[in-house]
Amino acid sequence: MSSVVFICNLALSNIGKENISDLNEASAEGRACKQFYAHTRDTLLQSYPWRWAGKTQALASVTNDKANRWAHAYQRPSDCLKIRRLMGEMMLDYVPYYPGQVVGGGFSYAVEGSVIYAGLSPAYLEYTQRIEDPTLFPPLFQDALSWHLAVRLSMPLTRDPKTRADAFQLAQRMQAEAAVSDANEVRETSDYPAEANEAREPIYVVDRNIRHD
Repeated sequence: MSSVVFICNLALSNIGKENISDLNEASAEGRACKQFYAHTRDTLLQSYPWRWAGKTQALASVTNDKANRWAHAYQRPSDCLKIRRLMGEMMLDYVPYYPGQVVGGGFSYAVEGSVIYAGLSPAYLEYTQRIEDPTLFPPLFQDALSWHLAVRLSMPLTRDPKTRADAFQLAQRMQAEAAVSDANEVRETSDYPAEANEAREPIYVVDRNIRHD
């Protein structure tokens, strides 16, 4: 079974460093993993519309301080890493046939801080959620995450630019493989309204430009 320590140890092994037994241990490896793991995980989750990381939630209304521009204001979910689309009730039964495809494109909205402004009510948000439980990560995502974490760990722990460059190349490759695998989990039926079929948007592409500043 996967765990945060398991993924961290994959990353450490990728750059030839000793494994850890606990994220809170006093070693340099433990401190570096604790510093970079959560940010690296969230960055990778945000980079692509992973099917298993998607969530749809009814939005809660908040005070609308832009009533002259938008009819409604909503609280952005605390676990929202990336908005995919804003939907009305009629769109909830539209199931995209292609992975990551946005059927109908959703409704217009604006975001300021933790507030989402829109012109419809009720409103439902489809988004990429922050997932902290590593047992929910598919194996290829775990591999991609371990390599992206290895990129972050390489300079603090090895001071070797070549190790970092090699890890970066493998991180991009593993992320692409994970995205292809995710995209290939296609529905076997197309039992959604015909209007949705006519409103197909382009399929999402993999963001290969995750920064490791």
